[in-house]
Amino acid sequence: MNILIVEDDPDLGELISDSLSRTGKQPVLVSDGEAGLTSASSGVYDAIVLDAMLPTYSGFEICQRLREGGITTPILFLTCRDSETDILRGLRLGADDYMTKPFSNAELSVRIDALIRRATGYSPQDHLTCGDLVLRTAQRQLFCGTVMIDLTGREYDLIRAIMSARGQALSRDALLERVWGDEENHTANVVDVYISYLRRKLKRASSTVQITTVRGYGFRLDALEAT
Repeated sequence: MNILIVEDDPDLGELISDSLSRTGKQPVLVSDGEAGLTSASSGVYDAIVLDAMLPTYSGFEICQRLREGGITTPILFLTCRDSETDILRGLRLGADDYMTKPFSNAELSVRIDALIRRATGYSPQDHLTCGDLVLRTAQRQLFCGTVMIDLTGREYDLIRAIMSARGQALSRDALLERVWGDEENHTANVVDVYISYLRRKLKRASSTVQITTVRGYGFRLDALEAT
């Protein structure tokens, strides 16, 4: 799940981002209203966590402009503005939820899950993650951050099999059986061919995840630290 965080306090923004990352989400942090409006208008995010008090444009202005522009991405206000007037204003402008600071990281994550589930029917159990990769199994889509990686049917089945192993190596024969099944005229070499296709696509997307060859056996997925 790709989550846009619009928060001008850098320490708090990093805290929120780190917390959401630990729950398998892919957060993107911006620190002012102009960048927040531009990013949110792209429509590539599953949810937006929005502060009310921001430079350039307030969170209320951003929310109003997004809704007037037809952007339906779920919006959750996360702000110290805790008066009933502010809460009602945010909700009337089109926000889907409103939380006040201080807040619980666990509650924030659960509320985001609920917003996305209500908006799209998408459940956190419908995805696999490794590093900066998110595989949406219900939609058969692979994302590197906010960028969708175009896959053929075979490539999707192969990356899903490897990601499902969660860092464990899978043999070529196991991958051949899972992806190609009982089809004839295929040998384990076809696995290497499709692995090379996936590697090229991950490289083009600048992913920090690599498919590692386990000599004489098969392959595993490794998430490397960004440099």
